Amino acid sequence: MGKTIQVNGFPSPVSVVEVKKFLEDHTGKGTVYALEVQVSKRGVRAYAKVQFTNERSAKHIISLAKQGLRYQSFNLKARKMGPDIIPKPRTYMHCMEQVTLLFGCRTSRENFSVLWKKANASVKFGIALRKMYFILSHLDVGYKLELSYENIWQVELHCPSDQPAKFLLIQVCSINFHQNDHIDEKLLVAS
Repeated sequence: MGKTIQVNGFPSPVSVVEVKKFLEDHTGKGTVYALEVQVSKRGVRAYAKVQFTNERSAKHIISLAKQGLRYQSFNLKARKMGPDIIPKPRTYMHCMEQVTLLFGCRTSRENFSVLWKKANASVKFGIALRKMYFILSHLDVGYKLELSYENIWQVELHCPSDQPAKFLLIQVCSINFHQNDHIDEKLLVAS
């Protein structure tokens, strides 16, 4: 069996975020990889195409649906689906959530001038990918900062004795900054 299933019977309208939270309450946080929510032809109910990060989660939701899984007062049904929503998904070896990014320039060995600060970002990276991804949102727009390993000039770990937080200073030669095209209401990717 694959990692992608269809879950029928949600009320219409229902948001992608609500469906993702509901499913991950049963399968664990971070188990939904991709999700599409669509309204049935009659417009009364909605269904979700869900791609999980593992086959076990897909089997678990199908099993729960056979036992009478309910969303609010609605009975849900689930079945296996054909191809994945996102074929051959990227796997990241490491992921850090709730990271604060500080953009700026180093003014001396001990000082860093902050030009812009963004909290609640995430960082994803893996050696085979040879890239680091910084995912953040600003003014309700999602952005992905892609940093190739070739563009990194120097990395330093700072552990100030007067602060509990550690800082990773990444100095780059150049960066590419793109508006995040794959975030929309229809498709939620936990990339």
